[in-house]
Amino acid sequence: MNKLIDPFQAQAQYPDAWQLIENEMQQARDGYAATLVPVAAEVVTLDGAQVLQVAALTDLIAEGEEGYPATMSFTARLASPA
Repeated sequence: MNKLIDPFQAQAQYPDAWQLIENEMQQARDGYAATLVPVAAEVVTLDGAQVLQVAALTDLIAEGEEGYPATMSFTARLASPA
């Protein structure tokens, strides 16, 4: 079972993966003119590799959601152990 971790903790523990995610979030901010706030992170296995997955709230409204903010998720592969 995966455990959610605080985004600040994820940033400290996985700085390389966090930087990749931050780059993706900045592209989304620029592309959608949106605010993104990371609210949760977890390490998951995806296609046999461990990745950091971050969920962010946005100020965008999801279509058909009657005013509820949309969420976006971002993933980055964790560095392989040396």
